[in-house]
Amino acid sequence: MIKVNIRKDDKITTKSFCNKIDLDNYVLDKIGTDHSIGNFTDCSNKIWNLNVGQSINVRDIRISISGKSFDHNSMLGDK
Repeated sequence: MIKVNIRKDDKITTKSFCNKIDLDNYVLDKIGTDHSIGNFTDCSNKIWNLNVGQSINVRDIRISISGKSFDHNSMLGDK
C-alpha cells in the first residue's frame, strides 16, 4: 500500500492505493501523463517506485509519497 499526496491548484489530496492496478487506473482517469514521462503506465510505475518523501511533477500536478508499506495492517493502525 502506498499513500500519495496529490497537489493541484494549491489543493492537496491524499489517496491510498493497495494495488498497483488501482494506481494505474487513477493515473489513467485523473492524472494523465506528459511526454517527458511516457505513457500512463510509465507514469504510474514511476509513482509506485518513488521512495517516501520523493515527488514527481506530471503536467501541473505534484505527486509525492507520504507512506509506503507492504504490511497493510501497519499503515491502517491495526496489530
